Amino acid sequence: MKTKLVLALFFILGCASAQNTIIFQPSGGTNDGKDEGTLTGGKDTWENRYTPYDNFGNLEYSMGTPRSNCNESDYKSYFKFDVSTLPDSVSSVVFGVTHFEHTTYCYSNCSADFYFYRCTSAWDEMALVQSNLPSEYPDPFFGPLTITFPNDFGVKEYDITSEYRYWKENPDANFGFTIYSPFLGCNNASVFFGVKTSDDTVADNRPYLKIESPFTSGISEMTLKPVFTPNPFNTYIKSNLNNLKSYYFTDINGQKIEVGYDSSSRQFNTTHLQKGIYLLHVFSDEKEVVVKLIK
Repeated sequence: MKTKLVLALFFILGCASAQNTIIFQPSGGTNDGKDEGTLTGGKDTWENRYTPYDNFGNLEYSMGTPRSNCNESDYKSYFKFDVSTLPDSVSSVVFGVTHFEHTTYCYSNCSADFYFYRCTSAWDEMALVQSNLPSEYPDPFFGPLTITFPNDFGVKEYDITSEYRYWKENPDANFGFTIYSPFLGCNNASVFFGVKTSDDTVADNRPYLKIESPFTSGISEMTLKPVFTPNPFNTYIKSNLNNLKSYYFTDINGQKIEVGYDSSSRQFNTTHLQKGIYLLHVFSDEKEVVVKLIK
């Protein structure tokens, strides 16, 4: 489920607005209880009161629901992002997720308001069960998000700028957050906040932070995802890196292929490459990024 070919951070300069857009999208990590929401160690899970001893830390989805008073079938989603390497000064930060649809049936609790609550104690995504849930700040930092059946949201983004700033100002208090509805009713195929997690095998489906910031101090080019365009390509590929220290190409079978690079134009000459899928391995500051490219 985990793969080395994880590209989860984008860096785009907006010339007109002088803003930098960073997409921080962690991969699933090792799922050994040590993942804390870093770029290569996504941290997300959920709990189900109906199965209080089950842990869902390695699943590809997370669920939150209203509170149920006719059964014990209610859930809470949990997420954490390690923002220590991200900008201190931001214009806006949104939490992006890929929802899965709810269009088949709903019998009760078919509309509810959902909220995001700050966690105030530590939790382990691989050990979280009903008996050891983290404590929560009573007032939500986001909401209400009204979810009504039927729905098929796809990718949605939610503004959490205030909470991001809190995490940056209080790094020792960043325990992530939980999502659910405090609405009390009978859950019978009820509405839910259901999204893909960092363990999803499709990288684009994973939760992310999109950060608008005028500054990138403390963030190296290789911490941010290098951009290579066009993709698909034809006779050349252009890099956005100012100082490309080392690289190599392989085909889909891992065979190395010689491709020339002009540092002045920041372009790879790909005229000789046959049509197909290629992997570009880029190295800088002891970091490696692997980009899939198509001709």
